[in-house]
Amino acid sequence: MFKKAAVVAFSWALIGFSNIPAYADSASSNSNLKIGNISLSINGSRTLLTKTEASTGKWLGEQKFKSFDSIMWVPEQNVLFVSGRLENSNISVLVKIKGTGGTGQNMFALNPDGSSMPKYSYRLGSQFLSDNVINMRYNGNLRVEIKRSPKSRVYWIRGTGGTGDNMFALVNNQDCQSMDGYNYLLKCGD
Repeated sequence: MFKKAAVVAFSWALIGFSNIPAYADSASSNSNLKIGNISLSINGSRTLLTKTEASTGKWLGEQKFKSFDSIMWVPEQNVLFVSGRLENSNISVLVKIKGTGGTGQNMFALNPDGSSMPKYSYRLGSQFLSDNVINMRYNGNLRVEIKRSPKSRVYWIRGTGGTGDNMFALVNNQDCQSMDGYNYLLKCGD
């Protein structure tokens, strides 16, 4: 309880000194995020995620999207979750990134399908989804909510899931059923 209270107090202190919200409680944002001295923000057309130095505004990197959904920092695991349709792709993907990735254009070194470009290791894992992520939360386990008609679907994942393609080890890469030998999926519901 004390650790959570300290994180919340620290979060409010950061918010008071910054125009960009801090999400130290592992909740997702669909616009911007501050991690230490790093700011991540999406542009108005929701196609370019930019990384800047928070104290100076210095440009550090960018990642292009066809459409951006959501971003979430999990400090306990030092991972960043980013969801959307990457540039030149029609597939909605949730990607787990080590730290805050790299710098320059394509700062996460991703191919359009969410896989890692050769010789880069920023991407820890990716998961194809049937639709857009509308909410994520982490509280020891990951909760991912995606938009579906007429209801949304929620995946509860043990920890932050695994690595590689299909990091949640779901049958057909999105069904509410675990692949044999994996136990990342805790439950799933509409």
